[in-house]
Amino acid sequence: MSSLSATSASSAISAPSGGPTPSAVTPPPTHSNGLAGGAVAGVAIGTFLAGLLIAGAVFFFLLRRQKKRHAVAAAAYSRQEAPYKERDVGPEKRAAVVTGAGSNIDALLPQPVEDDAITGDLSKIRDNIKNHVRTYYRSGPISATDVNEAGIRDIATLMGINSAVLVGALSTPSSRDNALRSIVASVILARCTGRRKSSLLPSELAGLSSSIPTTDDENPAQTLLFSKWKTITGALLQQQYGKHGQDPSRAQSFQDTITSLDSVLAPFVEGSVDGGQRRKNLDMILTRAANFAFLLFTQPGSFRFDFAGDQGGLAIFPALVQTVGDQGQPLSPVKVLAEKEIVGV
Repeated sequence: MSSLSATSASSAISAPSGGPTPSAVTPPPTHSNGLAGGAVAGVAIGTFLAGLLIAGAVFFFLLRRQKKRHAVAAAAYSRQEAPYKERDVGPEKRAAVVTGAGSNIDALLPQPVEDDAITGDLSKIRDNIKNHVRTYYRSGPISATDVNEAGIRDIATLMGINSAVLVGALSTPSSRDNALRSIVASVILARCTGRRKSSLLPSELAGLSSSIPTTDDENPAQTLLFSKWKTITGALLQQQYGKHGQDPSRAQSFQDTITSLDSVLAPFVEGSVDGGQRRKNLDMILTRAANFAFLLFTQPGSFRFDFAGDQGGLAIFPALVQTVGDQGQPLSPVKVLAEKEIVGV
């Protein structure tokens, strides 16, 4: 039995000698190296995309910074070039710009003083001079040799009259008061308009004002500029030189004015008069006149005094005439704010 089983098993395994011999079946390869290469490729692609995004972000950031730098540079260039570009604008546009700037400045300036305020201050000076002459000077006879004809000639030229008329009025007791009032008024008020180097204005203003050429109808631009200069300067210096300010140059200008007056008035001073009291009274008049001079200076208009007397008459107090209006425009005819006082001689 055992031999028979062994023979059967051996026959089952053994193939016939004449047939084909079957080959062994080989399983397919697992390709483990191919799977690793795909993972590497995926990582590479992801890294590339991340790098691309980072590069884009950096580029965008740098681009924005560059634009900001260009914007700042362009703004600075525009500000630097603005004055030069304004030179190229047309006259109409330039005029509009100037007008706008002028309007802003005008809004900061005080309004012109009313005519009544100006004439009111002037009338106080007139009354002070009238009382000064009545109080401190004599009307009795004097020697003709005591009259300073050279000094009177200068004052007569200032007033625009013949010196003989003034000498005659001083030599006559009945007309002397009027002649003395005329002399005091002309010497003091001629220093109130700022057009003379001998001025009651602060010394800084007097020098500048007298150095500017006289304006006229033929040069309205110059007239307007002078008007603006006065009002702006006056507004800036109001606290220093106004009624409550202190002008250190006044003492010298007062002394110069009194010296000029005394060269003519000395022979007519009352002998019993206290010289110190007379000087104090003159200082009061001059202080009021200096304040009036600064008031006129600060106005946009321009003013002058008319001392000329009519034929055969003597102006004991001049007229105050406005020659430039409150808008800086020349006035034709001129505006008379205060009439002159004229007496016969």
